[in-house]
Amino acid sequence: MDYSSLLIREVIDRVSKLRLLSVYNESIKGDLESTILPLYQQHFENKDVNEALRILKKDFLNRTKRRWLDAAIRDYEQKKPKKNKELIGEYRALTAYYKTNGKELFCKQFENIPSPEEVINKRIDILREWSQEDSFFLTDYPYIHQKTKTQREKAIHTDISIIIGLTILDPSFQNGNHSIIESPFSTVENPFFSNSRAKLLVEQPLLEKEGKEYFLSTYNSEDGTDYELLIEKEYAEENGNKISDLDRFDYKVFLEIMSQRDELFATQKIINVKIGDLVKALYKTDSKRNYQMIEERITKMKHYSMTKVQHNKKIAYGIFDFVDITTMPNGTRIAEIHVNEVIYRDYIQRQTVRIYKNKVEKLSLDAAYHLLFVMQKERLICYETKSSYNVTRDYLYFSTRVRFRKRRKKENLVEIETALDELVEQKLAVQSYKRVGQVFQITFIPVGESEVKDLLAGDYEYAPLSIYQNVTSSIG
Repeated sequence: MDYSSLLIREVIDRVSKLRLLSVYNESIKGDLESTILPLYQQHFENKDVNEALRILKKDFLNRTKRRWLDAAIRDYEQKKPKKNKELIGEYRALTAYYKTNGKELFCKQFENIPSPEEVINKRIDILREWSQEDSFFLTDYPYIHQKTKTQREKAIHTDISIIIGLTILDPSFQNGNHSIIESPFSTVENPFFSNSRAKLLVEQPLLEKEGKEYFLSTYNSEDGTDYELLIEKEYAEENGNKISDLDRFDYKVFLEIMSQRDELFATQKIINVKIGDLVKALYKTDSKRNYQMIEERITKMKHYSMTKVQHNKKIAYGIFDFVDITTMPNGTRIAEIHVNEVIYRDYIQRQTVRIYKNKVEKLSLDAAYHLLFVMQKERLICYETKSSYNVTRDYLYFSTRVRFRKRRKKENLVEIETALDELVEQKLAVQSYKRVGQVFQITFIPVGESEVKDLLAGDYEYAPLSIYQNVTSSIG
């Protein structure tokens, strides 16, 4: 999820806890998301957030508060016959009640306040506090519903804009944007996920393995290593033998699921995840279609596996060995997922590549997304081994880690260059590179102190180290 999407989601969450939400729903047609993004772009995008927020508070929030307070008090004091809203309107209603029901009943109704004038004095005190207290928004104004539609809309926009600025500057939000995703070596070092979103037309050949039939999609890396993507025949036929390859979004779903592992994963290789949590993390809206798409992708990953054949040695591995999606009594959709042994070992043994999540989401190219994990692994190894940040890697190196769909090497070399260009432009892992024929001379961005703490320290607080030691020894 990119920065703006994370910000929108956080602002919506904050607005939902305020009176602002009910005022918004009564005054403006359309969803909050469509309002928040333009306000962010207008006031804060590519600007000094502190200064923009100061101007909003000074020129819009505080001035409007003073103007509304002064107008309400003035109308009440002048008692103009045509004015019948806010303080003066309430005063006239209180006076009518007092005349009709008498002082005794009035006191009972208004907590021993003896007169309409005293009630209004209390109201003025409340308005003054609202005007002076920085934590109160315009939509907290007690008489906000008596303002004109235009006034309410301007107040809503001002309040939301200020909440956006406060959110951006909130350390908890800033730290949240530095949440980390973690990919196992097995998906970084091998081209399990494709660098395109093409369809696979599976027909022949067929392979029988452990009582099941599989279609094969082969990939040759040109260094003598062959990869066979295996798709369960029954699953493929259910989809008309024309199914999607494992693409970048499948990779994102996989990493999001793995980020939710806990003690159950450590001891039993199982992850239980709410489909709704995945939808919120990966989409901007929680539509029924998005729920369906997530469930389809989780199920798809269960039916795919890969075989690596190198020098007469064959290694087979998958992603998920078992997936069961059920509906709980409260309507929540839950997926029980059993993770493949190879990937499980990577996480247990901390054979993983860690990257700041918000940085990965900035990438637009699928090839750059996959290549970033490859480059990040190399970069962190340079730091840990105290080696130079300059490395030389040839075409075969890339072709064994990124599953190119184009047949011609020349086109694939251009794709590698384009992906590296984006990493350089976004300042992600790669500082610069130079291509000489089929060889790439790459310079990595030096690893910073904060990255050492965040990306190399590990994050396994949910289970004691002894659990990992016991599990590791049992599978070793």
